[in-house]
Amino acid sequence: MNPSNGRQVERKESAALPAMLYRDPAREVWQVEGERAIDALNGLFTNDLSGPEPGVVIPCLALTPRGRPLADLRVWKRSPESGPVILDLSDAGSEPLREHLGRYLPPRFARFVALEDARLMSVWGPRASSVLTEVLGGAFEPPPADRFSEVECDSGRVLVAGRPEAEGGGWELLVPHGDDRLESALAAAVKAAGGHSVSDATWERLRIEGGIPRYGVDYGLENLPQETGLTARMVSFEKGCYTGQEVVARIHYRGHVNQRLTGLSRDGGDSIPVGAELFDGDRRVGEVSSATDSPEFGAIALGMVRREVETGTKLSTSPGAQRTIEVRSLPFTL
Repeated sequence: MNPSNGRQVERKESAALPAMLYRDPAREVWQVEGERAIDALNGLFTNDLSGPEPGVVIPCLALTPRGRPLADLRVWKRSPESGPVILDLSDAGSEPLREHLGRYLPPRFARFVALEDARLMSVWGPRASSVLTEVLGGAFEPPPADRFSEVECDSGRVLVAGRPEAEGGGWELLVPHGDDRLESALAAAVKAAGGHSVSDATWERLRIEGGIPRYGVDYGLENLPQETGLTARMVSFEKGCYTGQEVVARIHYRGHVNQRLTGLSRDGGDSIPVGAELFDGDRRVGEVSSATDSPEFGAIALGMVRREVETGTKLSTSPGAQRTIEVRSLPFTL
């Protein structure tokens, strides 16, 4: 085990914490059953599901026929012997995706159902791997980024996946059917290791510091995938047809989008207001979508800004006002 895989995402006040735990209440977990589930989903999502071997977590978007994101999700590709395919997705995309799958997913090939009692938790920090092996058993070997292992414990079968470096590292635990015992055991082990469970506000700050857009907050049905900065991980330009592909491919090969998600920071320490319009002189060029006060980076935010506005440009929040907000590259943690 590479000890550097217990990556630290907390900065300054929590940088010394050996382990941290978070349960994300804003994501839902579904399962998709059927012998041809992967084939059916591959025609509906942006990433390549058929190529990778089982045991991988594949981030995707589900698009409208006009190429607009209606949900962000991840596919936990299991072998047929392990059980049904698992999806986790932002709750903001839950109803649009439910309607989308109900319309386009052939029931004779695949059927989906929400797992109401599922748990999705993250553990990270220098001692995160030892926390996992303590709770799940000494023989358990935490997997690398974007891969997952399955293990039986008191709460049932648990899927454990490595989180990418770009998202802060560590591991995620998905319990398709379970109770609170695993979460309680993890919280106790994290506390015994000198860490703690982090709050929703801290998790949100870490997300913004890492430059990770949130569906329904930083982008949605009004956007195109190329505006989000997510295409490198979530979109395959080599796979076959899927819903919305024509629009996405046309932009990729022959066009461009007019705005992009970018970082923003403010001089002077004042918070950046969510929803604030951004101006280059008298011209409106963007809008703030999410913001936080970071102990390391100060007042920072994410927002959509016109593509011609270069990194390093100073903007204002009203026409002709003092320029106090700087356009920054993402992630801030670089």
